[in-house]
Amino acid sequence: MRNVIRLLGFASLIIAVVSLGTITNAATVNTSLSKPKSVSAVASNGAAVVKWAKAVSSSKFKITGYRVTANKGNWSSVKTLSPALTSVRFSGLTNNASYRFTVASLSGKYVSPGVAVTAIPRGAKLSNSVLFGQPADMFLGAADQQLFAVAAGPAVNYSSLTPTICSIIGTKVHAKTLGDCIIRAAAPASELYLASVPIDRLLSIGVEPQPVVKTLLWADEFNGAVGAAPDSTKWTADTTDGCGAPYNNCGWGNSEREYYLASKNAQDGSSQGNLTITATRQTGSTNYNCYFGKCEWLSGKITTYNKVGFTYGYLESRIKLAAGDGTWPAFWMLGGNIATTPWPGCGELDIMEFKGTYPRTTYGTVHYANSGGAHEYKGGTRDAMVDLSADYHRYGIMWEPEEISFYIDDVMFYSMRKSDSGLVRWPFGPNAQGKDPSFYAIFNLAMGGQFGGSIDPTLNESNLKIDWIRYYSIDGVGKVTTN
Repeated sequence: MRNVIRLLGFASLIIAVVSLGTITNAATVNTSLSKPKSVSAVASNGAAVVKWAKAVSSSKFKITGYRVTANKGNWSSVKTLSPALTSVRFSGLTNNASYRFTVASLSGKYVSPGVAVTAIPRGAKLSNSVLFGQPADMFLGAADQQLFAVAAGPAVNYSSLTPTICSIIGTKVHAKTLGDCIIRAAAPASELYLASVPIDRLLSIGVEPQPVVKTLLWADEFNGAVGAAPDSTKWTADTTDGCGAPYNNCGWGNSEREYYLASKNAQDGSSQGNLTITATRQTGSTNYNCYFGKCEWLSGKITTYNKVGFTYGYLESRIKLAAGDGTWPAFWMLGGNIATTPWPGCGELDIMEFKGTYPRTTYGTVHYANSGGAHEYKGGTRDAMVDLSADYHRYGIMWEPEEISFYIDDVMFYSMRKSDSGLVRWPFGPNAQGKDPSFYAIFNLAMGGQFGGSIDPTLNESNLKIDWIRYYSIDGVGKVTTN
């Protein structure tokens, strides 16, 4: 019986609420009744929240509630609320349609004049991105180059971040002077899309070079079978941590953290053909010891020492660099006379050095001994504006008896002449007897050390991928020596 009484009581309450709503909706408008203040509506995806400040009761009219009406065309929805509330949410609304929301105060059978606001629900904005194809590097005085970019939302806008070097005219870039032009592509926000993240691209403006005759003299395409070591007639694997004969150079002279193994240099057997040098964090199952204790990393290094030597010309390799803080991949050369003329007297040419901590930058450096026999070096860097570990790029060196120039993707970013060294003879040109030098090539993936820096503690593996290495004579200058 008690449950029946409760049910009857609940039913009576429902009837009372419905009756109140009916009475309220039919209430008489009274202009003396205080209206709600500061009415606003904030729309979202398929919904809107209407807010207001409470109306003030008077001795004659006590505020007993609020009525909020939503209208769109012939459709309407009415909500009657207690006097304690100052907001109400309408859901199930149609996006991109305009709604009118009216809020009025209630006092018994009276209703105040309504205060109306409008709002348009919107769906959640879609993310936006830009695909921006970097135009070719251009020469000063050349025709303006067309820019190409596609966005998910509104059309892309272009701007020059280096207006003294280049300008944007419509959708074309105009070269104004020599230097590095930085172009930004970005798509603005719209009703449906968020603004895109700006994409910056580097465009070098240079002087059109004089044509040269390049003749291929030697190459390795690394087209061996899966897991095969590089060609032993061309390459030798350096191993250990550098301590002991024949190296006698613990940590390879740079406090590096890796131990080199021949097995870490393997061809991948792909249709493109790559040599992969893999660096892996040493685990408890291995027991290689380094000059500082248990080795932290196992990696690979190969050289053409005593097998292939190069004299002048152009040497280039297509490489995908190793990702991760602390990686230190390099493509470089040393003088073939290193056994009799120790470093730095033998000379060193770093065609490409890379720090995983700064993934957009490549380094080109010339090392030599000054007139007092001490080590000196000069070099330059190139910010490619893209992550060099994300894709393949070409790194090259133009070596002439009096000048050495460094390239990435056919763009020269640093050049040094013999006169810059202050030496009468430097190791990259003829010696006092007129004999030309011979240098050998090296690929390696070092970890940490003085150049690589701190290694990411969460990094367990990184890969240096080499598509090919090719050596050319330039206008007949250049010689390869094989043993």
